[in-house]
Amino acid sequence: MAVKVSLQISDKAYEKLSSCSEQLGLSPNQFASICFEYVDISHKGILAAARKFQAISRKTVMDKKDLEKHLQNLSDEQVELLLLKAAQKRKS
Repeated sequence: MAVKVSLQISDKAYEKLSSCSEQLGLSPNQFASICFEYVDISHKGILAAARKFQAISRKTVMDKKDLEKHLQNLSDEQVELLLLKAAQKRKS
């Protein structure tokens, strides 16, 4: 059963979709279906892009005084990522 979905994607995403589907000899719809079936939301690139979109949509500036409150609202995964980033910065 096929479900029709309409998406708003960036120009860059559309160019990539068109290019990749053409290379594989598939329609853009077929290639997009494959991508969504096999996407791994734990992939670092996808997580980074998602956080970028979230940050853009929030557009709120955290005040340093509210840092403790902000840290309490983070998920375990977000805290782990922050700790990893801090460890990487400390190494360099």
